[in-house]
Amino acid sequence: MINQLLLICSAVIIYEFVTYVELIKIVQSNLKIYQKILKLFKFQKVSDFRKEKLIFNYSKSLFIISMKILVIIIIIFIFVVTVNLLSNSFLNLIISFVGVFEISVIFIIYHKVRKKNAKL
Repeated sequence: MINQLLLICSAVIIYEFVTYVELIKIVQSNLKIYQKILKLFKFQKVSDFRKEKLIFNYSKSLFIISMKILVIIIIIFIFVVTVNLLSNSFLNLIISFVGVFEISVIFIIYHKVRKKNAKL
């Protein structure tokens, strides 16, 4: 029972954290940079010097955005490990198939409730 309560609280906290740091937008910007790099390789008429300069700038942006994503994932991992200190079997629940299913259901329900209440 304690694991279920921890799971619900953790799912809500992680959802709010991901929403607060706008992880979806960060990942989308990461993918846009990848698309720009791929488009750049397709262009035949662009000079090599210009390509080098653009690839370097894209690489810097990609590195910074990837570091942001990595830091967010590390923070979530540290949070889960910290919650695991409260209950030793919490990590086993999250890793199991049932735990993944429960987390998914909690995320979906919380997302729907949050969207519905945001419109009011």
